[in-house]
Amino acid sequence: MDIYDYINSRDVAAYCREIGKTWTPFEMAVIIGRCDHRTMADKHTAWCELMNDYPDMPTPKNMHHRSYTSLHEKLTEVIDYEERQVAVFKKPETNAVYTYKVWWNKEYSYSESVFLTLEEAIINAQEHWEREECTELIMMKMYAGDKGTIESRCDYDGNIRDISCSGDCLDLFDDINFSEFIDFGENFYIDVPTPFKHGDILKYADERENKDKTVFVLKSLSYDDERLFKLYQSGEFGDGSDLMCWGYFVGGNGFLYGDHVMYHDGLEYYRGELQGKQRLLKYVSLYMKESDHLDLPSLLTLQCRIMLENLLDEDLRLCTHGLHLSLDIINEESKKAGRNDKK
Repeated sequence: MDIYDYINSRDVAAYCREIGKTWTPFEMAVIIGRCDHRTMADKHTAWCELMNDYPDMPTPKNMHHRSYTSLHEKLTEVIDYEERQVAVFKKPETNAVYTYKVWWNKEYSYSESVFLTLEEAIINAQEHWEREECTELIMMKMYAGDKGTIESRCDYDGNIRDISCSGDCLDLFDDINFSEFIDFGENFYIDVPTPFKHGDILKYADERENKDKTVFVLKSLSYDDERLFKLYQSGEFGDGSDLMCWGYFVGGNGFLYGDHVMYHDGLEYYRGELQGKQRLLKYVSLYMKESDHLDLPSLLTLQCRIMLENLLDEDLRLCTHGLHLSLDIINEESKKAGRNDKK
């Protein structure tokens, strides 16, 4: 099995492949469970391959679960449950309708209608959205009387990537003991090394994770603290949500701020050109990497200039509704600003 293909970041996958990083069968099962770019059917096939080709082992104890004697048994439970969810999800019912939302331009756009079958909802989405526009399609089966929802993340062709139930829909699977049901995607911390260094400019491989946080400069990773890293690996503390890092972002006002960033196994180098206020990240990166070209006073001066540029662009725009300025006047003002910069 080429387990590297199931890592969400191409840059992280390439690095792990380069250093020959290996994992236990359980850790491989978690990597497959965390995979966002493969369909559910692909992941089930990979788990079956894992059970056929690798020895069984106990699942490790951690803050969410006791240790279970058989990884294979727990994987079989997950596959069975998800296949049953899919069967119910696809079955038309008189007391349920389908609707959808599309991730587009960094927000969700909702369907204007409801549908009696999943196929009708998928066809409608394809009629209203081009493949390149539809980076994510969320299909929802909603039961009348607020009796619950089954929600599935799909690709453009309707292939299911993951599925979840809420509300009364969980009662459809009352034979399952969810307290002993393993979430292989979220409940365990595993060691996924990355090539990233402090000061690198990064982004999420999956744009949905960005929302308003488009790009950032890396400050630290979850495994930098050796004491915490040992606790994460031991299972005494931490889970999949602790595969995180800390970074610096540019806020709406053009100032720099720090925040945590989830899932470092889904990060990639930012290879685009930084525009507008985001240019500040380039200078923060140079400063953090101790570049000879940028000292602290220079960085602070650049932040102030970029912040003021942002203020002008956002609050004192020359080209906006309600202003009646000719192009000659705008160009004259721009030339004055250029001359003042040179003084």
